[in-house]
Amino acid sequence: MQPLKRNRIPLALQAQEYLLGLIENGTFQPGEQLASEADLAAQLGISRPTLREALLNLEREGIIVRKHGVGTFVAPGYGRQLESGLERLESVLELTAQQGLQVTFDDLQVQEEPAKPELAHKLQIAPGDLLTNVHRVILVDRAPVAYMLDVIPVSILSPADVDERFNGSVLDLLRQNPDIQIAQAVADIVAINANSFLAGKLGVKPKQALLLLEEIVFDQEGIAIEFSRNYFVPDFFRFHVVRR
Repeated sequence: MQPLKRNRIPLALQAQEYLLGLIENGTFQPGEQLASEADLAAQLGISRPTLREALLNLEREGIIVRKHGVGTFVAPGYGRQLESGLERLESVLELTAQQGLQVTFDDLQVQEEPAKPELAHKLQIAPGDLLTNVHRVILVDRAPVAYMLDVIPVSILSPADVDERFNGSVLDLLRQNPDIQIAQAVADIVAINANSFLAGKLGVKPKQALLLLEEIVFDQEGIAIEFSRNYFVPDFFRFHVVRR
């Protein structure tokens, strides 16, 4: 590394861009540990507080992970993020195929349950109507990246339609039904902290930040046919919105 130049660009920003360049050009690989703060600061010719500001910005962007008492690492999923625009209705399988990644499924659970009031309201059905619940963990390169729950009225998709051989997306399964014409979806995305259940499913620490995407899918007649609640590990996913 070369010491940074003194110019009008703040040193913290220079350090941030310099380190990002090393990560993007492959000098540091996903999951690889960086040098200590003292060594990095010395190599770049800046103070440790200035370096910490640069590292904090990289951490906020999900590019690095800092582990107290251990060190600083390139985020395991950096460079392999699945990127999608929320204006497009795509399955995870479609996203991975576009980027040449292999996706597998684990811990598949399919249950038939009566609709509770909250879900009944979302799907415009009566409380107690039967629903097919599909739970599973999505893995990319054997690393858990998402926990997904899809809820569909049994009249549209029965548990028998989703057996142990199922290895696709519920959205794609619905699209294969010639009697269903999917028109649009309404989605909300928020940041949450992982509880103990999600931490166990996704292999993260409790309270780690996750992205929650809730989506209701409608057919051409405006009838809700599916509700999904998907929890994503931010290291592996990036969502954007095109505003018109």
